[in-house]
Amino acid sequence: MNAFTRVGSEATGGREAEGVAPGPMRVGRGMQPPQAEGRAEDDAAVRLASTAYKTATGHTPDRRQKLQLGTAAHYAFSAALGVSYVLLARRFPVLRRGLGSLYGGLIWATADEAVIPALGLSRGPRQQSAGMHAYSLFGHIIYGAALESIRRAATRARM
Repeated sequence: MNAFTRVGSEATGGREAEGVAPGPMRVGRGMQPPQAEGRAEDDAAVRLASTAYKTATGHTPDRRQKLQLGTAAHYAFSAALGVSYVLLARRFPVLRRGLGSLYGGLIWATADEAVIPALGLSRGPRQQSAGMHAYSLFGHIIYGAALESIRRAATRARM
């Protein structure tokens, strides 16, 4: 997914689609920076991780810490969904459809289009352009396909 965001950002001069959140700190951080409610540096992962940090320490993280915390939160969320995929795909093979793209699409619809905006961590679906929706959906489809490819390779390696 991060490779996709890098290619997309470079191919479009940093403007993945019409109406993306402004700001330079978006590459390698998934789909959230373009969907951010304000600036790209203040995406959902940064907001959530900064709040957790402030709750745990009593201190507000500085800009550098916020970005590091946001990246860590993004990777933790992605890893948790990856482990969930491996466990669920075994029990519900339908999730493997489209080389895992069904799972990626479900994550997009659930997280990016519903839960994260409902929590006030990003702009809502009606506040984003069709291009932004397509860009985000395609990134999540790539994520699902990567998960399924890794799952298949691991399964072959065990045999």
